[in-house]
Amino acid sequence: MRGRPRRRFWLGVLLPLLAACGTVAPPRVAVAGRGTVRWALPPGEVPNWIFPITPLASFSNVNTLQFQYLMYRPLYWFGGSGTPTFNPALSLADLPVYSRGGRTVTIHLKHALWSDGTRVTARDVRFWLDLLIADKSQWGVYVPGGWPDNVSAMAFPSPTTFSLTFRHAYNHTWLLYNELSQIVPLPQQAWDRTSLGGPVGNLDRTVAGAHRVFAFLTAQSKDLASYDTNPLWQVVDGPWRLARGDGYSAATGFTVLVPNPRASGPRPRLSRFEEVPFTSEAAEFDALRAGQLDYGYLPVADLAQRAYLAAHGFVLSPWTAWGIHFIPFNFTNPTTGPIFAQLAVRQALQHLIDEPRIVRDLYHGEAVPTYGPVPVQPATAFVSPGERHDPYPFDPAAARRLLAAHGWAVHPNGLSVCARPGIGAGRCGARIPRGAPLRFTLIWAPGSAVESAVVETLKSSFSSAGVQLALRSSTAAGADFAPCDRQTGSGCSWDLLDWSVGTYSITYSPDYYPTGGEDFATGAAFNAGGYSDPVANRLIQATHLSPGGSEFYRYEDYISTHLPVLWLPTAPAQLSEVSRRLHGALPQDPNLNIYPQLWSLSG
Repeated sequence: MRGRPRRRFWLGVLLPLLAACGTVAPPRVAVAGRGTVRWALPPGEVPNWIFPITPLASFSNVNTLQFQYLMYRPLYWFGGSGTPTFNPALSLADLPVYSRGGRTVTIHLKHALWSDGTRVTARDVRFWLDLLIADKSQWGVYVPGGWPDNVSAMAFPSPTTFSLTFRHAYNHTWLLYNELSQIVPLPQQAWDRTSLGGPVGNLDRTVAGAHRVFAFLTAQSKDLASYDTNPLWQVVDGPWRLARGDGYSAATGFTVLVPNPRASGPRPRLSRFEEVPFTSEAAEFDALRAGQLDYGYLPVADLAQRAYLAAHGFVLSPWTAWGIHFIPFNFTNPTTGPIFAQLAVRQALQHLIDEPRIVRDLYHGEAVPTYGPVPVQPATAFVSPGERHDPYPFDPAAARRLLAAHGWAVHPNGLSVCARPGIGAGRCGARIPRGAPLRFTLIWAPGSAVESAVVETLKSSFSSAGVQLALRSSTAAGADFAPCDRQTGSGCSWDLLDWSVGTYSITYSPDYYPTGGEDFATGAAFNAGGYSDPVANRLIQATHLSPGGSEFYRYEDYISTHLPVLWLPTAPAQLSEVSRRLHGALPQDPNLNIYPQLWSLSG
């Protein structure tokens, strides 16, 4: 599901709550105990949703992986030790046991406690499920027909055991990685209420009651000013909780977490963990040079400064994400959508992207090419033999030949237009009139000098085939760009979108099995451009149902060559700079989880 749906997370999906420039962190304060670590948030992003059922507008890596998961643990954990795979040691439950031909999974919970001393039980899982089922349309990663619609029955025979029966016998890997991975037990004994002063009951056991509880918790999550004083958010099962009274700034997003002494997993060695917000890469880099951070990042544009930071006690470590970078087409745009619907046009545009040069010259080697829907790095068995090679290498001559063979009058460094309209061999395609231009607007998110250089490079290379690319930066939320709604006009005007801010467009987290159900299936929540292809849908569905790698590879190779999006090089999530005083932070998790409970300071 991922959606997460994206569960892929769009960077830039949050509305910045930051000051106009610079860091908003208060001065470093000495804290008695085992020390304080300051960790730099990505530029322009802050935690702003604490309730672990997150709406689309607030879905981000920061909110889910680097805020909620520090306090509220998912049932199954993925990542750690530099790999994106399943981690049984950090999971709250044993592996599921299958029965009834694989349709029923029975899950046994390990021993874990909430911070109020009560045990994490199957009732807490049921509470999460009841709220989700009652208000699934409010969940940002909900995909109709997916989780939880594909659950036909639930049973909770004991405080430590529950079972789910699904409508189909699914691929066990997909089910664990992309469905059961979604479950986050919630403290029913503290949250099953409709007001802060009201009694706790079993309200979630009716749909009407679940609606009321969900509405209450959602309202509390929107009240940022109360995050560090609201008693709801002090009941946690993760290793951290918000510092009471000074743990969150609604004005800036500055966040302070302190240890949960009842954490069931590894307990923090630090006294405080601070998430420090910045409005720009430049502001963060200034703080890093000034020694105000223990764990920050080096902007690609400042790679020449790596020696300076190394001399001042920092270790450079690229943080490779389990994700990919691409540019969606708006297939639903009434003017340019019919052009994008032509595979030959998409192939020509991909031939005009010089991925090796972008990696070498713009990312200074700190990126990898993207050839399809599965990340090439970190290395996993998910990459098919076919996706290890570029099906559309940079070749402007090939792009011009493709366009000319499909009805376009090609004018290099000018404007190519449709010369032979209509359907059939040598024609431009359905609903493309004579004279239709290959002229598109690429909307991109400002804030990264490298990303600015990338889009300028695309503009130049596209012109070699007479494709005119207008560049427009925008600070609107990524969620504003969606398929066209003819009734409202929303989403009907954009053409191409690069919303990665120089890193990646999606991460496969917390949907860790890299199928396309939330990105490339018809109607998927993160299918921003409205791509719809019956073959792709069948192949995606097969990856959910069929065990083994063959069905997955068929899906992967089809999407790689069929180009629902334009593939771009994928840079690391960031070039991390970690103080030599900070131990346990490396290697970094490609799922973009952080583990400050494992960190310690020396010196």
